[in-house]
Amino acid sequence: MKVYRLWLLIFYLIWIPAICFGQNIRKIDNPLFVFNNSFNKRGLDTIPVMEQAALLKQWGYDGMEQRETTGLLDAIGIMKKYELRIYTDYMNVDIDKDEPYLSSWKEIIPQLKGTDLILWIHFHSKKYKPSDQMADGKIVDIVRELADYAKPYGVRLAIYHHIDFLVETAEDSYRIATKVNRENVGSVLNLCHFLKTASEDDLIRTLDLTLPKLFVVSINGADSGDTKKMGWSQLIQPLGQGSFDCYRFVETLIDKGYTGPIGIQCYNLKGDPGSYLLATIKTWNDFKQRYETPLNKLSTVEKTEGWKLLFDGESTKKWRGINSSDFPKSGWRIADHQLIADLKGGGESTDAGDIVTKEKYGKFILKWEWNMKTRGGNSGVKYYVQEGLGNNKRYGFGLEYQLLDDKYHEWMLTGKMLPNDYHTAGALYEIYPPSADKKVNPVGLWNESMIVSDGTCVEHWLNGKLILKYDRSSDDFKAKIKSSKFKDVPGFGVIDEGHILLQDHGCDICFRNIKIKVVQ
Repeated sequence: MKVYRLWLLIFYLIWIPAICFGQNIRKIDNPLFVFNNSFNKRGLDTIPVMEQAALLKQWGYDGMEQRETTGLLDAIGIMKKYELRIYTDYMNVDIDKDEPYLSSWKEIIPQLKGTDLILWIHFHSKKYKPSDQMADGKIVDIVRELADYAKPYGVRLAIYHHIDFLVETAEDSYRIATKVNRENVGSVLNLCHFLKTASEDDLIRTLDLTLPKLFVVSINGADSGDTKKMGWSQLIQPLGQGSFDCYRFVETLIDKGYTGPIGIQCYNLKGDPGSYLLATIKTWNDFKQRYETPLNKLSTVEKTEGWKLLFDGESTKKWRGINSSDFPKSGWRIADHQLIADLKGGGESTDAGDIVTKEKYGKFILKWEWNMKTRGGNSGVKYYVQEGLGNNKRYGFGLEYQLLDDKYHEWMLTGKMLPNDYHTAGALYEIYPPSADKKVNPVGLWNESMIVSDGTCVEHWLNGKLILKYDRSSDDFKAKIKSSKFKDVPGFGVIDEGHILLQDHGCDICFRNIKIKVVQ
């Protein structure tokens, strides 16, 4: 019996994780807490902590933030009764003062043992400007003294960044945490303040930089665009609102291994907390369900509707090289359930070459996810593709759904390409431009695209929005073909059926969830 139990334990410890990994099961386990400003503003600070705890428990949150020392221990005790936690505490430090923080902290910190509380520190100074590295020495000394005092009690410190504060940016937070060099000191990535001080184009680079020391992340709904010029009404919205794709940020955050708490920023939100906090938790649960949907699998509904996988996350059996019976031996590879174009040089079909589906399609709906990894990178998905044309046998001719990092592409930087012209992401390359209100997620975040064709009318979709519609039988379409660089390609754009193609354009791009449905 003991031997049997031992083998059963080994099975659960080794084989079950292996099976789950093989099935590509993803899960979000990060605790979700609300900022103190979710309740305590505009006269609502009279709501007792016990009532706040009861509401948070009812709505499905894991806890909240507290401010300074007043009422902290009581709040911790009340939250514990509801099986909730105080995850962070807002601690002010003024480096200009001889006593930079409240003296009561030295009494409170020993009583925090066993709470796993994170003190996220907000730094202030009238002598130094925001992000002034000349202040780093004073900040580091203060934080080291606090960290060493807090360590025996299991209390961690996180360097909070905030617009117009001394530590203003996420990079400032990481720099200070690195200089302090204590295990119980880490950094913060606060989404709204990141967007106020930087560009979403740099979000993944900043995440990669700060991840090794990242203790806390905060999120909220927000808009995309020139975020530095936006006000808080655009940069802090209920989760799920705004044009910034917060789900893709959370997805990438978890994919990269972040397991810490996630806070919900509520500053500037109008109305009853019950309204925006309920909307936020609903969106969060939607995020979790979406994230936990297996990659490269067909749902029961999709199977019933006739969808087929073009990529199962493990093999390239549905694909081959253009003008070849074999799949390229290099340049294209599979990793992390993604079909990856690991291509170099930036040229058009000059590395491993394009790949095409083994089957041809005429009337279809094609959907896929793509993640551009090269800044300024270029690729495309072509349809109605013909083989045996042209001198470059690694290149396929067909209508192209353009995949591009518009903002940083060489043509955009030199003026050869204009915003939202027919060379940009989502366009029918060289023929029709996408709509000006399209939303492309930046390098490092996933996008979702779809092509719908009944054989004549064709639609391009990007991240859930229709961005282009055209008619292959129209005089306008035929005229545009005749005036394009494809005018001498026999049958270009008008053949009844052709292959689907993923383009080699000499950059790194990843594909997954490639699915097709034949339309009768």
